[in-house]
Amino acid sequence: MADLSDHEARRERLRQRYLSDAAPAAEPPRTNSVDHLALISSDLDATIQFYTGVLKMRLTKVIANRDAPTSTHIFLDMGGGNLLAFFDFPEHGPAPSVRGVGAMHHIALKADPAQFRAVLGALEDQGIAHSLHGTAEKGSVYMRDPDNIMVEVTTGY
Repeated sequence: MADLSDHEARRERLRQRYLSDAAPAAEPPRTNSVDHLALISSDLDATIQFYTGVLKMRLTKVIANRDAPTSTHIFLDMGGGNLLAFFDFPEHGPAPSVRGVGAMHHIALKADPAQFRAVLGALEDQGIAHSLHGTAEKGSVYMRDPDNIMVEVTTGY
């Protein structure tokens, strides 16, 4: 197994610098919450079916993308006043993005235990591959959407 001591030392330096009591008091955030996260979809029908079928999000809006008139912008209600949005770019084709600096790793969504069990049930019923960390009552479950975006649903441990 690799020696991880340098990585842990770096983490400890970050903790000391930014989490310690000696860190300067932060100003209040200049924002209130998430309005929406905007991702890219290669197939809006498949995306809508996944997020409405598995996670029971509600589609709230379908509009033209202001920046690209051939692109469609959809919005799904994630709960808590937050939206998950997707764009399609039909002229660019379905080429996937590559993980790298500035790219998104995954979406993590909060759920209470009843919601969590319902998501697990939907994944099982629909035969969607997933990875459970914890139990059916408390933990996280990871799955991939139709565009291979990693989605985590967590009870927050």
